Amino acid sequence: MATIKLNKKAKQQPCYRLSYRDPQTGKWRQKVLRCPRDQAEQIRKEVEAEFTWLDTHPELRIKSYKESITISTAISAFYDSKQGTVEPGTLARYKVALDNFSEFYQGDLDKIDRKLMDSYRALLLKGRKARGINTELKKREGRGANAELRHIKVWLKYCSESGWLTMPKVTLAKEKPLVIRWLTKDQVREMQGFISELPEEEREIMKDIFNLLLLTGARANEIIEAKWSQINLKRKQIKPKDKGNTGKALYLDHRSVKILTKYKDVQPSPFRVNYDWFDWRFRKLAKLAGVKTQVHDLRRTCGAWLIQSGVDIYQVSKYLRHSSVTVTEKYYIDILPSDMSGIATKMSKQMDDIF
Repeated sequence: MATIKLNKKAKQQPCYRLSYRDPQTGKWRQKVLRCPRDQAEQIRKEVEAEFTWLDTHPELRIKSYKESITISTAISAFYDSKQGTVEPGTLARYKVALDNFSEFYQGDLDKIDRKLMDSYRALLLKGRKARGINTELKKREGRGANAELRHIKVWLKYCSESGWLTMPKVTLAKEKPLVIRWLTKDQVREMQGFISELPEEEREIMKDIFNLLLLTGARANEIIEAKWSQINLKRKQIKPKDKGNTGKALYLDHRSVKILTKYKDVQPSPFRVNYDWFDWRFRKLAKLAGVKTQVHDLRRTCGAWLIQSGVDIYQVSKYLRHSSVTVTEKYYIDILPSDMSGIATKMSKQMDDIF
């Protein structure tokens, strides 16, 4: 039954709150009525009469879009809404996640509930890690269950906001603490000491790429695949085709410029090798030095050394071209300065002229 109640807190009076059941969906709704009591009562009677009539004649209800829309239609609409708002790589990851989900579940869109999502999470976790990794997501082989669940959750929220379903609870898998590795200076010296074990013609280029990755904090392919058209030695910048195609520059110091200058006659790129070439030799050096590491740890090492040298985490985030400082904190939280007493002392010194 529809009811009206005086809203005494409203600044504009008279004001009533109408509570009624939607004639089409049967859901309870509320509406604010700024009109005299008798007019509000008339509106209440009309809404209640409409609900009663349609309740006894359900065939006259307008068939809602929610009842007719399919999962494939909802996915297509979601893709259209994301065009131009996210990077192509992100859109591709949405596609993989939603293609996998649509193969798992082919029922009605509005029947998706928490129980279904819990069972899908359990399926994703079979033989897989809980931590979400948003790269290299492959059909039926995603490297992180939570990556897919996050993408599906965004899609479900879009469907809910469109009125096609009631947003179900999507619980992400519990993740183990993120363990980040970076190299110490002694480990770097030890690994580079074994470069002499490589063939003579490979030693210089191997050390140069190794040092460039440390100096710039770049992803390996951003240096190895960089063309001279992307490199500006005068401005000390490289504009790589980076993750997400953000167009953010890599910054070079005098050592980096000196290294690259040696290869200025090599075209179209300074280095005539590929990632696999460097990765194989890097792993060989690590094995000889007895160090557990991988190529991407050079990027993490750059960030760790900058923080340890006192560089502000916001500047480190910009230097490494992270999407946000939150990403940087996730990787380096364990080595961030935590001397609160020291900070209090510094604040006290600022007050010396006042006290």
